[in-house]
Amino acid sequence: MAGDIAVDEFLVPPVGMSGGEAFPVLHDYGGRTRIALGKPGPLLMTRAMASESHEPAGEETLSERLGGMAYAYRNSPEFLAAKRGRAHGGRDWEAPGAGGPQPPATIRDDVGAASGGFSDRLAGRIAVALILVSGPGPALTLTDEHKLKITSEVQHGLSWLAAQSLARDVTWVPRIEAIAVDVPDTAAGSSYEALEAPWRDAALARLNVGPGLGGVRDHLRRLMADVQAERAFCAFFTRYRLRHFAYAGLGGPRLVMHYDNDGWGAENIDRVFAHETCHIFGAADEYAKSGCTCDGAYGVHGAPNGNCQPCAPGGGVDCIMRANDWAMCDFTRAHLGLAPVPAAAMA
Repeated sequence: MAGDIAVDEFLVPPVGMSGGEAFPVLHDYGGRTRIALGKPGPLLMTRAMASESHEPAGEETLSERLGGMAYAYRNSPEFLAAKRGRAHGGRDWEAPGAGGPQPPATIRDDVGAASGGFSDRLAGRIAVALILVSGPGPALTLTDEHKLKITSEVQHGLSWLAAQSLARDVTWVPRIEAIAVDVPDTAAGSSYEALEAPWRDAALARLNVGPGLGGVRDHLRRLMADVQAERAFCAFFTRYRLRHFAYAGLGGPRLVMHYDNDGWGAENIDRVFAHETCHIFGAADEYAKSGCTCDGAYGVHGAPNGNCQPCAPGGGVDCIMRANDWAMCDFTRAHLGLAPVPAAAMA
């Protein structure tokens, strides 16, 4: 049970060995690194310990290596202590008086699930194009330590999200790309696109796709075919200047995060990433500063935003879309397609 999410996980024996297939796979980084949901028996663990001679052929990929290292780190006393001592735990995302953090932001793209078809609901095999973009000079470089921290935090947040599915049918298929581009940091322009486009498009060119969100969608289509995924989204991490430290297109196809994670700090990347991923799959913000209302139609079921803080009875209940906490309300479950629209919304 890694960190603070109360989810039982274990490394599945490499592809070709029997025994692990009976458990739902949470993360599939490739044949060497798959992480399953549940508690394995001693026989399966013995097989896993003796599995070196059964490893897949070929060199270990970056995804397999970082995925395995992240799992080990997440099960360390250091990681658990950091999670128990995380800053601003339980605070609303608007964080009044928190000393600097700003709320994660949502920007709406006109190329969401309806036109892209990548993220209609949280179910099945979901490819995650995790693109770690460095720039020239130490201030823009994501070091090996940064890359491991990002992978660990993303893995932690995605494990919690997958565990919210009672059907146990969510498998994340992360494919990690570490890309260095020769683009200077800039303060030119003030829009999301003006600050994101220079380094993003340079990274997309390294992936042999075109610029903009069209290039993102082309990369996702290719990745989905390669890993046989049903859904997909792209997650960029960088140290370049951004319009906001964390944001996502409602319905996809991508989210963007700054490594520093504003005043929330690196130990809260997992929860901010989970929050932004919920936007990718259609969930709405619920904290007051977001300007939310209790109506609207979100996600695959077109459910209202009934846990919106200013208008929900009693201010609503705990939820990842409202605060820095491992909790999910019934309305967010409906937005993500994990549950029907709450009966209270139909009254």
